[in-house]
Amino acid sequence: MPSPAEIVNTNGPVVTVLFVVVTILFAALAYVRTAAFRRRSGRNPWGIHPNLWLVIGFFLGIIGACLAYLACLTTRPSPNFDPPRPPGHNYASGVAMWSPTQPPQPAGPPAGWYPDPSGRHHYRFFTGHDWTDDVVDDGTHGTEALPPPPSL
Repeated sequence: MPSPAEIVNTNGPVVTVLFVVVTILFAALAYVRTAAFRRRSGRNPWGIHPNLWLVIGFFLGIIGACLAYLACLTTRPSPNFDPPRPPGHNYASGVAMWSPTQPPQPAGPPAGWYPDPSGRHHYRFFTGHDWTDDVVDDGTHGTEALPPPPSL
């Protein structure tokens, strides 16, 4: 016959920890689902904030997670909500369109220091569109206007 000490269950702490971990998992599941719905649709499922869904999921476990899922399925998005999109975005196809506010890409070389086209200095700075007055000779920076091109 077993003694009273042998009858006591020693797995109690393990079961408790497992129960708490599973409860936290369902709470996180309820929160993530409702927060994603709120971000997408602009409304809280059933008018309940995702933080409260976290608490519901924690106390009700799998039932709370299922309620959160059901709330997301049955809540209609706000009719006036339009998630923010970048400017120039084609709302019908989801593709960015060209707009007059976007500057055209330069066809020439990128901005940087290049040999001076006038030949008067070692280097002159090119902005990607035009030459500047900034010049460099033997590592010394200076400024001098670019002379006009020779006439033909």
